[in-house]
Amino acid sequence: MSSSGEITVPVYQGVGITLLILTAGFVTTRCFASYQGPQHRLGIADWCSIIGLCFLIASYGVNHVVLTVTTGPVESIDLYYLQKIAVVIIIVVQGTLWFSKAPIVFLYLKLFGIHRWLRYVCWATLIVSFLVYAVGLIYTLVYCPVDRSKATFPDYQRCASANTLAGVFSGFVSVLVDLTLLILPTPIILALEINTSKKIGLSLTFFSAVLGVVASVAALYYKWLALYGDGTHLGIAILCFTIEGSVAIMVGCAPALRSFWNRYISKSVVDGTGRSSHAIRQKNFSNNTPQHTRWQGTDEFRNAGPQSNSYIRMEPR
Repeated sequence: MSSSGEITVPVYQGVGITLLILTAGFVTTRCFASYQGPQHRLGIADWCSIIGLCFLIASYGVNHVVLTVTTGPVESIDLYYLQKIAVVIIIVVQGTLWFSKAPIVFLYLKLFGIHRWLRYVCWATLIVSFLVYAVGLIYTLVYCPVDRSKATFPDYQRCASANTLAGVFSGFVSVLVDLTLLILPTPIILALEINTSKKIGLSLTFFSAVLGVVASVAALYYKWLALYGDGTHLGIAILCFTIEGSVAIMVGCAPALRSFWNRYISKSVVDGTGRSSHAIRQKNFSNNTPQHTRWQGTDEFRNAGPQSNSYIRMEPR
């Protein structure tokens, strides 16, 4: 079998597990923030993130098996086992590609859905990508029958070729989806009537998907090489796919992470600082006020209006 290039199993484990932990943390934070919202339930984008994470974990595990087998001795290879792995791979890979990027599309619909053209592009992206991934799955299943009587080397070659061709086709569509998601919100963000710093922050949130685009392009390149017989960089293609899926899921969770930060972490820090400053001001005021005029100061502050630490809560009607 071909080697896996510069990516060894320990490197794949270290990078892959780290990405999975980060992605799981993002998804958990997203679901917590959504459940603590006004409706106290998870939305369709939240469930897509959860399913995408499950597919990503499954694809990592299956690709780990493939990487281990392809770097092992040729004598220990079971063709029937590899055919079953090929079927599982195409299922989890196609599922990861769709469910990892669907939350970003639903996010665009939620934030910018007032624009009709954007709604059309978003729904077209979801439907077309789903159909393409489904066709790739069916195509691979036709050429990869899970039958021990057909577990011969020519049968495995046909199965591997079909799997690789479906991977290249799906990878090409995935790159187009990534580019669409990267470019789609740009004109809307530029037209927003907000200050420049907020525009930059909002742009960076979505443009962080550039890393996912780079990873998907790299994965497509090495899949293309494998289609023409060069499988020496299989490990790089597998790792790039893991990076692509992780980045897509985390980008979809970014607004929820910001909401969680503002609602719990930033608020708790500000409240703690405010209480400390208020206590210090009260202490200094009591120390500097003469005893014989204390009642006058108290009456003045009582008649002046609201306390200094009070606030008016404004809510939309």
